[in-house]
Amino acid sequence: MAAEITERRQHADEAVLDKVAQHGVQLVDLQFSDITGGAKSLTIPAELLPPTLAHGYRFDGAALTGGVREVELDLYLVPDPATLAIFTTDDGGYRRAKLCCSVRRRDGQAFAGDPRSVLERTLEAASATGYDYRVGLEIEFYLFQSDPLELRPPHDAAGYFDIGEDLIAGTRDEIVATLHAMGVAVGGAHHETGPGQEELDLGTTGALRMADQVMTVRQVVRSVAQRRGLRASFMPKPLTDAPGSGMHVFQRLTHRGNGRDALRDDWDELTPTARCAIAGQLAHAPGMCAVVCPSVNSYKRLAAGHRAPRHATWARVSQASLIRLPAAAPGEDAALELRSPDATANPYLALAVALACALDGIRQGEEPPAPLDESLVVYDDEELQRLGIPALPATLGEALAAFAEDEVVRATVGDYIFSQLLSVKRAEWDAYRRYVSPWEHARYGDV
Repeated sequence: MAAEITERRQHADEAVLDKVAQHGVQLVDLQFSDITGGAKSLTIPAELLPPTLAHGYRFDGAALTGGVREVELDLYLVPDPATLAIFTTDDGGYRRAKLCCSVRRRDGQAFAGDPRSVLERTLEAASATGYDYRVGLEIEFYLFQSDPLELRPPHDAAGYFDIGEDLIAGTRDEIVATLHAMGVAVGGAHHETGPGQEELDLGTTGALRMADQVMTVRQVVRSVAQRRGLRASFMPKPLTDAPGSGMHVFQRLTHRGNGRDALRDDWDELTPTARCAIAGQLAHAPGMCAVVCPSVNSYKRLAAGHRAPRHATWARVSQASLIRLPAAAPGEDAALELRSPDATANPYLALAVALACALDGIRQGEEPPAPLDESLVVYDDEELQRLGIPALPATLGEALAAFAEDEVVRATVGDYIFSQLLSVKRAEWDAYRRYVSPWEHARYGDV
C-alpha cells in the first residue's frame, strides 16, 4: 500500500513538472495559511520545484502564528500537486504558478499549527466514520473606490442580480474568467443588494480543495480590483446602512463506498444522520463562532440581521436561520447551508470545525429542536427567547468565551492553534475595547 501511494505521488509530481515546463513558468509561489486565515507565500524559482516536491522547502514557521513571532521554527512547506494553478497574466514579465502547501516537521509529521493539516485530519476522521464531506460556497464582497483612507462605494445603482455599471460588471467578468483559467470552478457570479457588492458561487467539491480555492479567490478578487482602480473588501459589515457580506457553506455528506446521499432518503425526507448533524452544529454554534466569524466586525454583520443569523435555529424556508435546507433538484444530493461564516475566516479551520461539530452530533445521536420556518411566521428576538432558542454571541468577546469552553472545537483545532488563536483574538478584542471611535466623539463630545 505504501509503495502504491508513493508511486501515485511520483506520477502527480511528474505531471506538475511537465505542466510547469510546458507553460514556461519561471516562478512558483508556495502558498500556505496562517492561523488567522491570512494568505502567506514563499516564492521559489521553477528550477527548485523538483526537490521541493520531493522533500519540501524549509522556512520559518513563525509565519503561521498570525502576528505573534516569538521564536523561529524550522518547518517545511510540502506542496500538494493537485493544487497547481498557473496565473493567466505575467508579473513583470515573469510567468508564475502557485501550489498550496501543508506544513510538516522535519520528521514528516504534520505541524500542529498548520490549519490545512487540521482540515486534512478532520476529513480523515469523517472518512473513518464512513462519510465524505463536500461543500459549495457563496462568497460575498464589496468593490469600493480606490481610497486607502475610506471605504467609498463607486457609482452603482444596481440591485440584486442587476447587470450593474460597466466598471463593476467588467471587474466581475474578469474575476470569473481569471478564476476559470486557474481551474477554480465558479458556478455563477452576480451583483448583490449592496452598492458595489458582488457574489461568487463556487461549485461543490472536496472540502480541502474548497479551502484552497477560497485562498485563491480572495487573492484574485483583490488583484483584479486593484488593476481596475478599485479596492476589494471581504469585510463582513463595511457599511452601516448596507447589507453585510457572508460566506455561506453548502455542506454535503455522502456514504463512502457507494456515494449515496447521507442527508436525504429515497422518500425525500431528512435522514437521522442529517438531523443529528444539524443538532451537532446547533449545539456547538456559539463555540464555532470565534472560528467562522473571527473579527470584531463579524458581529456587526450578525447583529444587523438582513439574512444573517442571530440565533442557533434551522429551517427549510428562512433567510435568517443559522442552518437552512435549500431545495434540491431531482437526483441532486441534499445540502445543509451554514449561514454564519464570513470570508474573514480561515477557510481550513472553518470547514474543519463545521464538519467536526456535525460529526459530534452524529456520534451523540442528538435530535435537533423543531425547525423554525418563516413561510408563515417571522420570529422576533423576544419570541425566540420565549421558545428557549439560544442566541449566537453578540460580540467577539462573547464568542471567545464560548470558544474557550467548547471541548469539541478545541480538540478539532488542537491545543497549539487553540492557544495561539485565543491569544491573538483576545488582543484584537482588547484593542477594540480601548479604541475611542468617531461615533463616541459625535455622541458624547459635548456632554
